[in-house]
Parts: sequence; C-alpha cells; structure tokens
Amino acid sequence: MERRDALITGVVLGALCLAITGIFLYARSGDPAPLATDAEPADPAADDDGAADDELARFVDEAIAFVEATRGRRFVTEPVVIALSEAQFVARVRADLAADFAADPDDVELLNAVYRSIGLIGPDEQIDEVYSRFGEAGILGFYDPETDELVVRQRDTLSLLTKSTIVHELTHAFDDQHFDLDRPEYDDRTDEIGWGFRAVAEGSASWVEAEWEETLSADQQNELFREELSFGDPGIFDDFELSFLLLELSPYEYGEPFVEHLVEIGGNDALDEALEDPPVTSEQVIFPDRYDNDEGPIVVAPPPAEGEVHFTGLGGQVLIDSIFAGARVARDFEWGGDQIVVFTDGDRDCFRWDVQAEDGTTDGVEASFSAWGAWVGNTDVAPIDDRTVRVERCV
Repeated sequence: MERRDALITGVVLGALCLAITGIFLYARSGDPAPLATDAEPADPAADDDGAADDELARFVDEAIAFVEATRGRRFVTEPVVIALSEAQFVARVRADLAADFAADPDDVELLNAVYRSIGLIGPDEQIDEVYSRFGEAGILGFYDPETDELVVRQRDTLSLLTKSTIVHELTHAFDDQHFDLDRPEYDDRTDEIGWGFRAVAEGSASWVEAEWEETLSADQQNELFREELSFGDPGIFDDFELSFLLLELSPYEYGEPFVEHLVEIGGNDALDEALEDPPVTSEQVIFPDRYDNDEGPIVVAPPPAEGEVHFTGLGGQVLIDSIFAGARVARDFEWGGDQIVVFTDGDRDCFRWDVQAEDGTTDGVEASFSAWGAWVGNTDVAPIDDRTVRVERCV
C-alpha cells in the first residue's frame, strides 16, 4: 500500500499543537518541477550582502561534519542545499506534489479508495488535494533522492528550527548515498515493508537530529521548542482526520525509538543493516524484539472482494492503532495478523478486513472494531470462525 514517491512528513506534538518539522519527498523521475510563476522573488538585499548565504553555507558544513561523525562514515558527495523564501518553497512543494500525482493517476485512485473506505479522509475528498493542504500547513524542508537536492524554507534568519531540519534532511541524503532510499521494488509488496523502511529512514534522521539537539544549551533547546510550537497555523489541522495525522506521524513516532534500540544493541552497523533489510511489519518496529527475532505475522487468508480490487495485503498494527486512536478507541487485543482487501463496488469504496489476535481469541478484536465502527459508521463486525473477525465498510 506504500507509494515509493510518498510524502514522509514529520510532526511535532506539543501543547495540543501540531507543527510540521520536516518532509522527505520521494520523487519518481524526471527534472524537478518548475516553480509557480507567482512565487515570491528573493530579497535583493540578502543577495547584495550575501550574509544569509554565508551563514547557511557555514552551518551546512558544520552539519555535514556532525552527520558524518554520528553515522560513522563520510558522505559520498557533498549534498546540494537550496534555500527558498516561504512563497517560493510552498510553490515548489505544490508543484512537486501535483507533478507526482499526475505522473501516476492509478496511485490517486488506489489511495482514494483506501483512505476513504477506512475513514482516513472524507468520502468526497481527493487524496492529492488532502496531501497538498497537508504539505502547505507547515513543511520546512525536503530531500529529493532523484535530484539529490535538499530544499529548505529560509526565513529572515537561520533559525534553530531550520538548522534542526537541515540536520534531519542531511541524514536522509547521507543514507540515500550509502543505501539508496528509492526502493521501487517495494511498490507491489503486500506486507508492510514500505512502511517499515520509512520508519527506519525517518528514525535514522530523527535520531541524528536528536543527537544534534543534545549539543545545544538548555536555553537553545527551549528556544527550539518554542519555534516548533509557533511554526505554521495549528488551526489548519482541524481540516484533517486525527487518524490521518497519526498515520502520517507514525514513522517518526515509532521510527526514532526503533533506531535508538538498534544503535544501543549494535551501533551504526545495526542501523545500516535495517536500512538494507527493513522490517516487514509495523509490529516489528513498534516492538523491536520481534524484529530482532524475525517474528512475522500470523498468516491470514485474503478475504473475498466484489468489484475492482485496489489492494490486497497486510493492514498492520500501525494502521489499526492509528484509526483506533483517531476514534478514541482502546485496542483490547494483541495484533497477530490480518489481511485487508480494498475494492470499488459500483460507486462505493469498500474494504473487507480479516483480523486475528495473537492469542487466537476473537472477543477483544470484535469489541475493539465494533467500538471503532460505531464511531465511523457504516461498519459490520463479526467473527467468521473461532480465530478470525471480519470487518467490512463501504462509503
């Protein structure tokens, strides 16, 4: 269900406020999309004295040295860092997203069916429009592994928040140079390796970023936190389902502690190995010992479908936890395995989801999904055998 050119967006939660702090954009192919014609021109004064450019260049050199020291090897080539004004940056993000979705309309159709049927977006919403609004809400920077560009939003001064974002995105550039972060071979996988890889990549960048933040003074750390909370307009997040936001946050929420676990037990070698051979389920990331022990999911047969099938494969624990948390529902079972099929039946987007608990019982699964179904509506939940609960919903 993962898209190799998907947005991977970091979110900071604090004081009931969501603020986007980074973006990792997997571009499909071709030249970077041109800037929109209404982009704000660069400040001539800044060009004249070059002070801002010099400050940025000095910090990039410092950040490169820090990433290399933390990750234990050198960059293959020096990354290209581009600073844009806010208007130019937003225009670039809009253009890149529009080009990305236009290049693969089948992805839009698939994601619309998946996100609508599961309740991550409204039944009349378009996923490309949702992602565009989401991106505009507070993107600070992105790394494009197709062009090797690291693009940041530059304000009047080089803030701690921008510096932190540069460290994060430079780590993506580092990992891309050594391990290749563009993995089209994951596109058609039916496990969760796409999400697992995102979690490792974002966890790596977040871990290095956190290590850099530890070098700041207490006053600087407090200032960085204030900048995170003040960035963007928190009210824009009222436009999104909480479950959608939690799913977008999940690679960061779980990726950083997963990478911390890897580094603790095996240093950079263990992190490098996970980038090369990522977890195949979200459960392996959420509970790292299951990755250590190579524990996979219980094998569940795919449920039947009527109409045009868009996706068949694992839904996974992170999806279940995201939709449950979005509906204020407690998960009253330990995930063991599942299979979900998403299809279009006439003019309705539907899913059929067979779920099993680790202990083989059905009561907790049925009760939890029934509570979620009461929240989102149009949902049928019932056991189909002594181990499996089937969840169905059409919108």
